[in-house]
Amino acid sequence: MGGEAASAIVSLWAAGEMPVECGLFRADGTGREADCDDAELTDFALGEPIDLGALLAKDPEWTACAYVFAEAALPDGSGRLVSGGGSHGSDGFFARLDFDGSLVWLVHLLCNELVAIAVEWPLATFTNNCDNTLTIDVTGPDFGPV
Repeated sequence: MGGEAASAIVSLWAAGEMPVECGLFRADGTGREADCDDAELTDFALGEPIDLGALLAKDPEWTACAYVFAEAALPDGSGRLVSGGGSHGSDGFFARLDFDGSLVWLVHLLCNELVAIAVEWPLATFTNNCDNTLTIDVTGPDFGPV
């Protein structure tokens, strides 16, 4: 579940795309299912492991465009957060990039476009186009640097 998925998410991001599957996809090849209560952004949860390489092997076109609408630097200098939308209005994502702009992880949800980011270290709050918010701990085990 490692290298193949790692190159898949990194390659998708470099091409301006992301998986259609809702999940947390890390550049190291690990991933987890992700879900929330749609545009309300309530009940955000990470679930079982997910294998992006296997998903894309079944359907290589199971991707969406990734459009960045917001960006915020991390105060520790380790990189930045970005958020945005995709090919459909229901697509939303947030991602962490390291100091040189390389993808660390990306979360895709069906939550509407995420259009703003506020960082109050170690928390990051993402706001969608319905003015609903989702807050994560950027230093948590799933969202920290690789």
